[in-house]
Amino acid sequence: MDVSILRYHMGIAFFSVCAFLACGQEEHGNEAGPSLIVKNYEGHVFVDFFGDERNVQIGFYPCGVNRLFGIGEVSYFPDRARHHRGEVSNKFLSCTDWVGPYYVCSSIHKGAGLSVRFTGGWHGSNGDGTGVPTAATSEVTIQVNDEALTGNFERACDHAVLVVTNLIQGYDYALSKKDLLKETVQYNIKPNRETTVYVSIEALDDVVIQRYYGLQSQNFPVFDSVGYASDERVYHTAAVKANSNAPQADEVNTVILSGASDQHQLRLVLNTSEGLGTADYVAPGLPRAFSASYGKSYFNLVNGKELGLKKGEKVFWKGAYYWD
Repeated sequence: MDVSILRYHMGIAFFSVCAFLACGQEEHGNEAGPSLIVKNYEGHVFVDFFGDERNVQIGFYPCGVNRLFGIGEVSYFPDRARHHRGEVSNKFLSCTDWVGPYYVCSSIHKGAGLSVRFTGGWHGSNGDGTGVPTAATSEVTIQVNDEALTGNFERACDHAVLVVTNLIQGYDYALSKKDLLKETVQYNIKPNRETTVYVSIEALDDVVIQRYYGLQSQNFPVFDSVGYASDERVYHTAAVKANSNAPQADEVNTVILSGASDQHQLRLVLNTSEGLGTADYVAPGLPRAFSASYGKSYFNLVNGKELGLKKGEKVFWKGAYYWD
């Protein structure tokens, strides 16, 4: 299905509701107003998290050479009042994927001597952000307070769910001429600036996944350091602009990006108790998480051990972003 499905029918409009809420806050200083607002305009979805100390907006829309629907931008606001007025203190456009690409090919082509390249995410046929598309979004659905919505809208809510279905080619597409994976990404969005991510991967043919990072981040200039942690402790910290690894500890499930001023922090948390988060397909000696000097942090989900899937077989992983 063409990505134009994101261009919903016009006609549903709720802008006046949230405008009234925003005005109410300005007129009555003792009323905090809503803590979560979801807006959709022509297939661009913006999620606003309002708070006394942390005010963030996440934009979801088609990105990169593949035009996959995902995190397209992140904006920070100095306080609630200026957030309502749209006065941004820092805004960062995505230049990379947040749900990772794949080294994947059909099982019958594994030994064909092909060049191994990433496909999906932001990666085109050249293995980077260039070339022709190697993936496409086939469907996006939006639920706000358990109500499915289409068209342009703006809603204050308690929670929201975005579900994105992507079709992924392999690096053997020149031979297979088919999509190899159906990737379903579900974002569950809560007022406390938590965005949980559930990714289901279905094989559309007999395939081999040779490398896959899954949950990852773009490390903005406001972050100075990266930490690797478990639920109980921080094991290691490093400069965000350096190559670094988590220590060899099975307990590591968290990457913490923070700035020297403590103004902003982003935490990535991987569920390591089930699915691909258990590291069953990560070779001994490889870290659970790592960062690169060019400004990204990753989790290892498939690396050093191949993951073979029969047609129709599924795997999954779960994680979360905390926009502190």
